[in-house]
Amino acid sequence: MTLGDMNYFQALNTRMSWLNQRQRMLAENVANANTPGFLAKDLAEPNFRDLLRKSAAPVAMARTAGKHIQGVQDAGATKFKVLESNAQADKSGNSVTLEAEMMKVSQSVADHELMSNLYKKGMDLMRIALSRPSRG
Repeated sequence: MTLGDMNYFQALNTRMSWLNQRQRMLAENVANANTPGFLAKDLAEPNFRDLLRKSAAPVAMARTAGKHIQGVQDAGATKFKVLESNAQADKSGNSVTLEAEMMKVSQSVADHELMSNLYKKGMDLMRIALSRPSRG
């Protein structure tokens, strides 16, 4: 079993992937702030509460004989929905507001740091669970 097989780490990886893709999209918005007719985009945030609820689901039974029924597995691959801005466009038709984009970027950075810390804490808990008890 790898860390990627554990639902807790899968949820963290999905969130990190969403944050990385969102950061790329926000950078594209900032890069096109002066492009006439460019509409700002963002990624729709997946429902991570449902994702975490799924991670708390009971473990499925293993198929140990040919006549046993095989369980259904989740697809796992997540595609994120792109949202176009509904902000008011300027005279050139550009809807990018640099202040709003920078706020989104700073929030994404803070969320990325939080996910990194949660990943580190999860790894620390795994180390504690797998370590030998001290003799003393």
